Amino acid sequence: MAGVLVAALLAGAACGGGEDGGGDGPRAVVVAENADRPAQKVVFRGAERVEVQGLDAAAARRVNDAFRAPLEWAATWAAATLLPEQKAECGDRSSEIRGKVRFGLKGELVSAATAIEMAPCFEGEGGLPTVPVTVDTKTGRALTPEDVLAAKTLTAPGLAQLWQRLDGPRGDWADCELEPLRRADLFPGRRDGDPADSPAPAGLLLAPGGLELIWSTTGTDCNNFTFKAPYAKVKDLLNPSLYGRLAASGATGT
Repeated sequence: MAGVLVAALLAGAACGGGEDGGGDGPRAVVVAENADRPAQKVVFRGAERVEVQGLDAAAARRVNDAFRAPLEWAATWAAATLLPEQKAECGDRSSEIRGKVRFGLKGELVSAATAIEMAPCFEGEGGLPTVPVTVDTKTGRALTPEDVLAAKTLTAPGLAQLWQRLDGPRGDWADCELEPLRRADLFPGRRDGDPADSPAPAGLLLAPGGLELIWSTTGTDCNNFTFKAPYAKVKDLLNPSLYGRLAASGATGT
């Protein structure tokens, strides 16, 4: 069975403010899992994830499954990509999966990114992605790109506009000769011949200072970039309903 340790109380009930809250509202905490998955030849070692407490059972299951999903994906991916010769090299040892949580907004909307790391039981290297997840504790569901961005933004011209307003390591991006953002980049899918679906290469994090687009994939090169913009700078590119909630919470600074 998984060993779960509550690491830190990191979120209160007020959306977006960033202060730890009290009272009876939902609370987001970081927990660290230590669990052996022998069938997948992986073991979680202090793998952090977010857990939201204070919700009804059905909502809690949906929300916490969404925050657990990056770690579950990592275990599935590790098992699916393990080659026979690598399995033989591992013997009775398992690859170790760890995760580190970084919070964005903390409150009614809880947004967090999990940076996944794996120490393989075989000779090799290769990074795993940082995966952002945002949940709405009022509805008990994870936000999709359509919930975050306006419909017009999820088009080629809209994504080009979004890209122009984001600040980040553009020089490194150009040096990597990466292609312009596509709608498909914002959604999970099977890429590069992998035997399992992967998280969206371009994940969206709602941070106290603004929107973050985290480009993060498997691999060792050109696989981890973060671009940012204050909410006011991308107001017209966000879902109007979401922007209204952000403004009401004070996250936009207005």
